[in-house]
Amino acid sequence: MLNERRFFLSLMPYLLLLVAGVVDSVGFLHLKDGVFASFMSGNSTHLGMMLSYHDIPQASIYIAILGIFIIGAMSGELIALSSRRFYRGVVMASVSVVLLFATIMQYYVPFLAVNFIICYAMGMQNIALRLTIEKAIPLTYATGYLVNIGRLLALAIVGKGEKKRLLQYLGLWGSLISGAVIGGTIMQTIPQYSLLPPLALTVSIAITLLYIEHTQRSTPIDTEL
Repeated sequence: MLNERRFFLSLMPYLLLLVAGVVDSVGFLHLKDGVFASFMSGNSTHLGMMLSYHDIPQASIYIAILGIFIIGAMSGELIALSSRRFYRGVVMASVSVVLLFATIMQYYVPFLAVNFIICYAMGMQNIALRLTIEKAIPLTYATGYLVNIGRLLALAIVGKGEKKRLLQYLGLWGSLISGAVIGGTIMQTIPQYSLLPPLALTVSIAITLLYIEHTQRSTPIDTEL
């Protein structure tokens, strides 16, 4: 069970990046105005552009998205602080509940409001890989992954690189891209059920984590990228 736990925790960054890619793609294509549910770097850049054009109504949307994402991360951290050993499973269960709520609400409210809901879920999901408050893993920091790929390639050229580390960052970036491809495909085929695949993924992850943490009584084993 110990090895199974280590293995699943090592897979979690890739699985959660896949979920984030799907949700980002679905939210972006639904709105068609450049709003992301989890890619806050892109939203921050768009906020700056809207402010430069004095487009306050559009800028206010990005301000709301960024604020809601922060509140989601804050909620996830509060869950982590209270749930301790089971925090990963409880956080992912909470993400699943929020995504389920978003899935239901998409039939009753504009998708901008739904994007606010799934943005909250994505902020919370980032805490599922929390190691300590000083050492959290930002899931959708794609720029960082690409920078590290470039650095590791440079080290490989001079004979000092770590092939395993390079493959890890390539895999992380690839998971995010794969999720975006899946999200785009969903939007072309079954847009009315676009949030069900990421919901199914988060539920599966939550159940697996809660089972593993329940059966493994030792201190939690943290995993690093």
